[in-house]
Amino acid sequence: MNGKAFLALLARDAHVARRNLIPLLFQTFLQPLLFVFIFGRVMVGSGYLPATYKSLLLPGIMAISMVFTGIWAVAMPLIGEFQFTREIEDDYLRPLISLGSPWKKWSRD
Repeated sequence: MNGKAFLALLARDAHVARRNLIPLLFQTFLQPLLFVFIFGRVMVGSGYLPATYKSLLLPGIMAISMVFTGIWAVAMPLIGEFQFTREIEDDYLRPLISLGSPWKKWSRD
């Protein structure tokens, strides 16, 4: 992948992230907060887990959040794509070298 294509994709993703900042932050921080509440407060407080479990909680939550976020970021756009057309559009199959043609399509929006 050349640098120009990478920067174009990065700029497009940054633009989408800026437009959806509040939902993005909500989705990013809600899951780790729920994990901390359930495993750090409820499970330890009720006696299901020992109190020393709290020291293992942070690395586990970070790992689980990174894995789930990666899966969510890849799976949800594909699910949305398959939902209506039941096929992958050509934009996902096109090599990155031919980025000139999608710009024509995206510039109409």
